[in-house]
Amino acid sequence: MHLPTLYKARNVPHKSPACAICVERTRGKTQQVSFGYGVHVWLCAGHASVEFLTQRGGRDLVVTLMGVWRANGCLTAARHRALDAHLNALSIRSRPRPGSYAWPRLRLRAERLFAAGVSHGQVRERILRAPYGAAAPPSDRTIRRWRSDRRWMRPPSRAPVRPVSA
Repeated sequence: MHLPTLYKARNVPHKSPACAICVERTRGKTQQVSFGYGVHVWLCAGHASVEFLTQRGGRDLVVTLMGVWRANGCLTAARHRALDAHLNALSIRSRPRPGSYAWPRLRLRAERLFAAGVSHGQVRERILRAPYGAAAPPSDRTIRRWRSDRRWMRPPSRAPVRPVSA
């Protein structure tokens, strides 16, 4: 019976460690990939590629390394955190910021109107009349929150916001 081992494996590079995933089938040079939390893994060019590291949201790499580490009895808390961090980094997608964060200049204009004593209804009318293109205007609830926050009553921050024409 022939079982694969690194002892007499052919074509495995001798100057760098074997790939953590390929092991005795490693071909070519390997490179060290860092996952944070003090976790570094040697991978071949194919497994170290961005395509493999991000394949299926990083789940291929995570399931494979987790399986290898469990089989060897060395799935530590740091390795688990590193794999979780890898998945989290790939799952964060840029998305539009909600509410007033999507309209910083508009909020500033509305707050100036509120500070000048303009009523909620008039400010809301001005905001809803403005052209937004494909974007949705802020909701009535958001405009009410801008008024109730009363940020114009607070002392100015160190980095003043550039004035915007109304």
